[in-house]
Amino acid sequence: MLLSIGGLVGELEVAGALPVFLDQLHARYGAFELPATSRLERDFVVRLDMVAVRVPTSKAAIQRRFAESEAHPLTVNASGRRLAATRWDFDVQLAGRAGRGGRVTYHGAGRCEMSPFAIDCVLRVIYATLLPRVGGLLIHGCGLRHAAVGVVFPGQSGAGKTTLARKAPDADDVLSDEIVAVRRLEDGWRVFGSPFWGDFARGGISTRSWPLRTVAFLTQTREVAMTPITSSDATLRLLGCFMSFATDRASVDRCLEIAVRLCAEVRSVEAGLTRAAPTPAVFRKLAPHLGPEVTRPVPPANARELISEFRALLRKQRSYIFRPRGAAEWLKTGDSLSVEAPAPGTTLSDDDVVLSWVPGATPDDDTLVCHRGRNHRRVAGEVLGRVAVVARDGRRLPLNGRLSRLTPQLGPMVALPVLRLAGR
Repeated sequence: MLLSIGGLVGELEVAGALPVFLDQLHARYGAFELPATSRLERDFVVRLDMVAVRVPTSKAAIQRRFAESEAHPLTVNASGRRLAATRWDFDVQLAGRAGRGGRVTYHGAGRCEMSPFAIDCVLRVIYATLLPRVGGLLIHGCGLRHAAVGVVFPGQSGAGKTTLARKAPDADDVLSDEIVAVRRLEDGWRVFGSPFWGDFARGGISTRSWPLRTVAFLTQTREVAMTPITSSDATLRLLGCFMSFATDRASVDRCLEIAVRLCAEVRSVEAGLTRAAPTPAVFRKLAPHLGPEVTRPVPPANARELISEFRALLRKQRSYIFRPRGAAEWLKTGDSLSVEAPAPGTTLSDDDVVLSWVPGATPDDDTLVCHRGRNHRRVAGEVLGRVAVVARDGRRLPLNGRLSRLTPQLGPMVALPVLRLAGR
């Protein structure tokens, strides 16, 4: 699997995993998966040899299992360009090597029990350790999208993160109820969803990030109130809410520097909430602290985020219909083009015209490509859907004519989803 969380791309190979276990992983991390290709630049590559989990069948076996977990808690060593993480159910080691342009890629291997909890812990350790090295953090908090901006609500267990997520009017606006990624890009701080969720049991629907407008530290009060706090106060609070398993001096200094900069550049408040307060009431109180133009459409940070969000829309709505700009001799006036997600288990015919996500080396190099089904293997991308003509009477018609004539329509096919998705 190729994953992108917080803009950090990692390749995870699970050797010896059973098909049913692979299905579990794709279900958990599918929104953050990228199409498999050798062209895409990785930040880390790790191979895990899967070990079957022995289910304890007696009281003595359960006690031995518990004793093993108590004797071998999570230990992380992240000195220099080396990362080693061990626990009773996994043992992983990675080492970084600088490539062209000074880009550091981490390669490693290890063993891991065939358990979704063990895999999830491995990924949390890797991302929590490597994200700060590119200017990001994993924060223990609830992330919500509001209009066209993002808000992070940090808090310890029991602060109300999952309760706040469950009250969101649209579950797709929940980036995570447990852990979100934040990172400073060229246009400022952004917040990303993550598959590291809690009791809400779902995270973001794509790799899309949103401008981070406010960090609102959760507290339980008798009435909803937002109180501005200083950047120094916010930094102290944030230090207790970001994820960092490494304890070496370089890692600690790096995380502290990022936390100080984040709290100096992003508004921070103490968010006093009640368990009964609806989410709209929370954001009405928070509105003065979100800054101007929260409803102004903000495009995705790059082409990869755009296409990932487009894929999420297709998976949810199953189709996307648009009218191309300009005249096309093979398209009658009033007709539209449709991109339809294939039903599970269906196969493509050689003559089907499909739309594929083809990743490039960098996030800005990703593209949408139309091609015949027979060329799927050569394109080396992920098929998003079939392209068909929708007649004025609603009938779906096959796309006839030369495929090259469809190429000019790819501009609108990309531009229109941007406009629509920006307001999601």
